[in-house]
Amino acid sequence: MSIARRTTGPVGTARTFLAVELASARYGDIISVKAAIGAARRDAPYLRDTDDELTVEIVDLARELGLAVLFDARD
Repeated sequence: MSIARRTTGPVGTARTFLAVELASARYGDIISVKAAIGAARRDAPYLRDTDDELTVEIVDLARELGLAVLFDARD
């Protein structure tokens, strides 16, 4: 599983960043928490959210988009 590369510059919040990153996912796709947090840390280093806060946003967005969540962040 990978996260799509859509953002080209800073976005306001973690939720906005993640929403843009997950926009290309299709209903029922599996979203890796580890990959999503990695993308946020790599592509949006200005975000001050903790990993736990990012996980909450990922789960919220996944629920709204009909995506499954793979809780692999602690691996």
